Amino acid sequence: MDKSGIYIAGSDMNAGKTTFSLGFISWLEEHQEGGTSFMKPMGQKTTTVDGKTVGEDTFLVNSSLGLDISFGYTAPFAMSSGFSEKFLAEGYPSDIEKKIMKAYRHLKSTSDMVVVEGTGHPGVGSVFNLCNARVASIMNIPVLLVLNAGIGKTIDRFTLCSSLFHDRDVPLLGVVINKVLESKMEKIRKYLDPWFSERGIPVFGYIPYVKSFAKPSLGMLGRELGVETLISWKKNSEVPVEGFIAGFGSSSEIISEISDSPESVILLSSKRSEVIDAIVARRLSGSLAEGPGAIVLCGESDINEHYVSDACGKLDIPLYRSLKSAGDSVSILNRRIFKIEPGESVKISEIVRTVKDNVDLERIMTSLQSSERMQKKTAISPLTRLKSWASSIFNRR
Repeated sequence: MDKSGIYIAGSDMNAGKTTFSLGFISWLEEHQEGGTSFMKPMGQKTTTVDGKTVGEDTFLVNSSLGLDISFGYTAPFAMSSGFSEKFLAEGYPSDIEKKIMKAYRHLKSTSDMVVVEGTGHPGVGSVFNLCNARVASIMNIPVLLVLNAGIGKTIDRFTLCSSLFHDRDVPLLGVVINKVLESKMEKIRKYLDPWFSERGIPVFGYIPYVKSFAKPSLGMLGRELGVETLISWKKNSEVPVEGFIAGFGSSSEIISEISDSPESVILLSSKRSEVIDAIVARRLSGSLAEGPGAIVLCGESDINEHYVSDACGKLDIPLYRSLKSAGDSVSILNRRIFKIEPGESVKISEIVRTVKDNVDLERIMTSLQSSERMQKKTAISPLTRLKSWASSIFNRR
């Protein structure tokens, strides 16, 4: 078993693999002299950097932590649209596994530890004969599984996901439970700790759910909506907002929504000057204590921009203008799952701190470096433990 690499798998898409990787790699950089590399063998979501298509998560981790790794090595293959059909029909591209292993071997030769982040749930990539479990297997590295918090659902997903790695004799180091509501932390630990302990599966930590991690920033919303002109700006573009309000109702209904969610951005047709007047009047009178988090004027403008800009500037309300209609803007944001972006340094620093504070990262490294533990994990898989446990229950009956 290769102890210079670790595979971070997740029970689902958005389970928190990248969140954990950010904190883990930051910790490794502080505790290892030989450096740490990061790679995502098979990326799904891509972005364009310097004219090249690269994985979003790869770009985020490398740029945020200053790893300075060539994208050819850290993101050897991106599952772009149409690739699945082409592979099934023509067997092309045929060198995916070769590219992945070439990249992994290079990163191993240049650093003490390679953190490999999986894609989606463990079965993703099967269309290319390279699901997460197979990739970990050909790399010959153990897996750490990040699970969404719950009780029954968490146990069910663990059983399903771990079986794929067991089938390929990939050792399981343990699990990290992510997005745990503070109000349910004690209850979840009460049930999950003994369940995993009985099966010899270490739980390395419980990462609390932090609402701001899932909130889009003002700058992110602006980019999503194709903002062309920023009329007024006094707040930091990294400031997270609560969500958005579709400004389709009456002025009083919209004011009520702003009062209930003052950090939200309001998407408002540029023809709705009466709503702007109502917001300004309520704020100046004090009947609306705060909010909205920002205003996006959508579509062709019919209002006095100088008046609106001046008023929002005095009230410290960020003001955007987008050529997209309010309806189109709402549709765009409804379809979007907001994740961390490279420029959100405040949020990234908070994520790193949260992971370090709530996960026993030193214990993970101890488990990884212990050859005896690896042998035990290989000999007695999680699925075998589950079968043994179920059998003992049945026999007692």
